[in-house]
Amino acid sequence: MLNKIFSLLLIVVLFLSGCKRAEQQTQEQNTDSNSVELNSIQMKQITLDTVKMQEEMTTLALSGKVTFDMDYLSPVYSFVGGNVMKVNASQGDYVTKGQSLAMLKSADVSNYEGQYAVAQGQLKTAKRNLDIANELYRTKVYSEKDVMQAQNDYKSAAATFQTVQTYLKTYKVSGTDTNATYTITSPIDGYVVSKSVSEGMNVRADNTSPLFTVSYLKTVWVEANVYENDIPQISVGDSADITTVAYPDKKIKGVISKIANMLDSSANTMQARIVINNSDGLLKAGMFATVNVHLDKHKKALAVSKEALVFYDNDYYVMVSKGASKFEKRQVSIEGTNATEAYVTKGLQANEVVVSKNSLYVYGQ
Repeated sequence: MLNKIFSLLLIVVLFLSGCKRAEQQTQEQNTDSNSVELNSIQMKQITLDTVKMQEEMTTLALSGKVTFDMDYLSPVYSFVGGNVMKVNASQGDYVTKGQSLAMLKSADVSNYEGQYAVAQGQLKTAKRNLDIANELYRTKVYSEKDVMQAQNDYKSAAATFQTVQTYLKTYKVSGTDTNATYTITSPIDGYVVSKSVSEGMNVRADNTSPLFTVSYLKTVWVEANVYENDIPQISVGDSADITTVAYPDKKIKGVISKIANMLDSSANTMQARIVINNSDGLLKAGMFATVNVHLDKHKKALAVSKEALVFYDNDYYVMVSKGASKFEKRQVSIEGTNATEAYVTKGLQANEVVVSKNSLYVYGQ
């Protein structure tokens, strides 16, 4: 009976010992599968870098569009009705303040010129009557009351003339010409970005659509679309790099100057505005842009080069140096990235050395 029990115990011990050896072999195999050793030639193909603890600066990529600087966008209307005699500017033309854009033949102007002539004539008559009244008062022919009446008539005529003159100046009507023409002029220096008028066209004074739109294109706006879940990440003053489809290799730097207070219900996004110096004239309204906003999270994090990351089977890995020419595959967790760096939350420690160039090559060995 004792021999049977002893034999049974021996079998159990041998079984457990075998399981332990199998587990050790499996662990050694797993360890070996995560280890890579390079030869001297292979070592020359890679670059090493040290994991650093630093301020976390991530990048938020947004889509955007170049628009006019609305602070320097001037719609041009006609303050009188009439028929377009001549158009002096086309879309895309550069114009200066006061330059003629178009000329109208206008019955309104003719009427205003008539009012000016009548008011001017009444003022001259009132002035002559006042001079006569003063002269007759000195010869005792007119009484003081007559002189006062003449003075009041003159003041009334002067006020009427001044009103008509101010009106004509406001609407840039000469009053001294009698050809009933009206000149539409540019209110600012800039480019004609839209035109909706042509020769022979009838224009109404109450037209709500501008005949021209002139914009000062030395500055433009880039309106970036911010999705609702990204709103807490951005703020006024954040720096940004902007690239366009037309100039993919040109990085334009800017700063968020304003963030809208409401969302566009159709796109469920909010607008962040970046004012760009466009003195070289490269940016055109309507261009699509990619806006990379730099976010300072005001905290420290472990940083590695983005080139150090290997993405495989939905996980990130880095190759960690284990001394000499040996490396270990290490799974890591990433919190965010910017143009050059990735921030690691799990899997690495500060001052560890990783492959920062050709890491995929090492991973595949």
